[in-house]
Amino acid sequence: MEAALNEEPEAPHDAALADLAERHATTPRKPAREVITEAQDEFATLVEDLDELCRLPGRID
Repeated sequence: MEAALNEEPEAPHDAALADLAERHATTPRKPAREVITEAQDEFATLVEDLDELCRLPGRID
């Protein structure tokens, strides 16, 4: 999750993947930081849950 909160790097553009995502998306495109913030607001233990799923020893800030 730490990587998702850093500035978004320029990723190689995959037109086919972008088209697929746009056709099946239920919401407009958002920056990763906004998605993470909304998820943290909705799920109080998001970070802890992800850490547990990834088997990370402790919280990553």
